[in-house]
Amino acid sequence: MRTDERLPEDEKLLFAREELALDIESILKGDAHSPEALAHLFIQLGRAIGGGLEGINRASNTLRVAVDLIYPHSCAHAAGLRLYRLHVEGQLRAEDEPVRLIGAVVERYEAAARAARGATGRARRRA
Repeated sequence: MRTDERLPEDEKLLFAREELALDIESILKGDAHSPEALAHLFIQLGRAIGGGLEGINRASNTLRVAVDLIYPHSCAHAAGLRLYRLHVEGQLRAEDEPVRLIGAVVERYEAAARAARGATGRARRRA
């Protein structure tokens, strides 16, 4: 494979996205299968982490996708949806529109992260 080719997202996970979604649904429901689903997830993550760099990368990708799958069940998602509805109903001031609010927060934190990385790099070069 050429280095500029990217694997489809699911090929970089520990198991199929659909399987992960089903496990997460079960865990969030808190049904009788939740403990087994959670244990299955933890065992697979542990094995991957113990398997070296490729496994660590797959575990990291799996965790990232898991967070994406959990988000629609979160309070943040519910609040964002309420804000979006107010926006499309025309009930918000321009400065309160969701994209503007979220974009400003993300930019602030990304700028702070860039500054912190720059400060760390400068400190290392001085050492």
